Order: sequence, then structure tokens, then C-alpha cells
Amino acid sequence: MDWKGFYRRELERPDGRAQSVAWLESDPDPRIGAAIDRDGIVSFPHTALAYAGPLQAAVVSSLYRRRIERVVALGVLHGGGLPPYRAALDAAAPAEARSAGFEAVRGAFTDGAVTWETPFGRHPTLPAEGDGIRPDEAGLLASEFSLDTFCALLRLGADVFGRPPIPIEPVFVGMTRDPVSGRFDDARRLAAWAREVRSERSTALVTTGDLVHYGAPYGPLDRAPVVDRATLERTFESDVRETLACALETGDLDRAYRRSRDVLRSDQRELLPVIAGCLGTRTSFEILSFGLSDYAGILAVDPPCLVASALVLYG
Repeated sequence: MDWKGFYRRELERPDGRAQSVAWLESDPDPRIGAAIDRDGIVSFPHTALAYAGPLQAAVVSSLYRRRIERVVALGVLHGGGLPPYRAALDAAAPAEARSAGFEAVRGAFTDGAVTWETPFGRHPTLPAEGDGIRPDEAGLLASEFSLDTFCALLRLGADVFGRPPIPIEPVFVGMTRDPVSGRFDDARRLAAWAREVRSERSTALVTTGDLVHYGAPYGPLDRAPVVDRATLERTFESDVRETLACALETGDLDRAYRRSRDVLRSDQRELLPVIAGCLGTRTSFEILSFGLSDYAGILAVDPPCLVASALVLYG
């Protein structure tokens, strides 16, 4: 699936701009602005526009209304199509092969671009530098899409609010847990960098993640497919709360990672240890919005095929 093309075409539809403007002009949740003011981390989904658009727009609106001057965005590095990523996760492979794969995708990556091409015009970007952040010399980010819609809305927000575009510093987080040793050394290095980012004036730290994937394309169903959507949403939201509490309230990163991987199939599993390390243990979180978005039609598969669209405040 060409996700970059899919999400770009959503924004390029005749009603894509008008709908996005309407979302940006809506009154944002004041809790988002309060989280930005206290240097919390705002997490938004990167699902289809109808689901993620209002949530991402609420974040963008709050950033402009708060007159933030720099946005550091932690994106997901989707590893399913990357051979070294798959090798690192292959439990049947020799430890040497897994370690070699991990070495290629560990830490975080930046592409070094000075502008980001969006359907609404070019958006300025800033170079990211820090321990654990590497330039993408192997083309790992060529198909990465997790920040595409957000950056497009950030560019459109400049027009809507009549302000210069807020520069974005995109950092795509790869593997942060060593699959052989189980250590989180890379997460700790990135967390130390993120703490410095949070302390810088007029800078907001945001992140993305689709916290649940459920359905045949994502692995065997571990819940009966006949369960109604409302029940699934309540069950998965409870699972998400328990997983986030493991990482942020008790500091049990390994359990949080395993639950993210095995129960939720969350693509924020590598990011969560970084967030926890940045904010420290006994950190609060608040789920402002949670819903399961229907991807059966998008992927042309039999239902259920659901992805969580969640807006979460960390810290």
C-alpha cells in the first residue's frame, strides 16, 4: 500500500482543503493548549483524514494560537517493509543477524531536508541534532508517512491564522529496544535529547502513534470478531490505559513494550520508552479522544480491520 500517496490524495481532494480549514478554525480543546504551556507532549494519530484530521487540526490550531515558534515532531518509522527491521524482530534468526538488523534501524533518523513539500505549499523544516539521531543514508524514510498530514496541516494553519509557518523539526524514531538484550539504551539517549528540547523557549514537542491495530492484516485476531465496535473500543481503550500506566506511572518499560507489541500492536511501541524517559516516572497522561477507525474498505479486506485514532496528552 502506498500510504504516502493515499494520505496526500486525501488532502488533494476538492473538499480536502475546505474541510481542513474548517477543522483548523474550530475552537481547540483548551486542555491541548494547557499541555503545551506546561511542556507536555501531545500525541496525535496518523490515520485517514476523516479520523485523524480533526485531532491533528486541534493540535495545529493550539500551536498557532500559543504562538509557538518551533515544533519538534517525533514520527514513527514503520518497519514492516524494511528488511533490517524485519530481521531484528525475527525471533528465529541467529542473534548476530538480529543485532545487525537492529544496528541499521536503531535510534532515530532525519532526512536533512530544508523544506517539506505539502499539498498546501512548501513548509520550512529544521535539522535535528542529538545523541542517537542519525542522517538517513540508507533511504529508510523514503516511504515514511507518519508526519505527512500533520506537516500539511501545519502549513495550511499558517494561511488560516495569518502567521509565518512554524518550522518543524521532524525526527523519525526507529527501534529503541535491543531485541536480543532487551535493553533500552537507545530510548534513554533519545529521552535525554528530548528533555533538552522541552526546556527550550517557544518550542513544542509533539509525537504521533496509532495505538491499536486490530484485524487480519495485522495478525491473528485475539478477540472474537463478532464483538460489537463499542465493546471493542471500551476494551482497547482500557488496554491502552494499562499499557501507558506501565510506562509512565510505574516505569515498567519492558511490560509496556510487550503489551504495545503483542496486545495493542501499537506503532508507538518504540516511542513510548522515549516519552517515558523524557518525562520521568509517575508522569500523568490523559486520553482526550479514542476511537477505532474502520480500515476494512481502505485495505479492501473483510472486517474487522480497525486502527485506533487517539489524541493523548503526556505529562
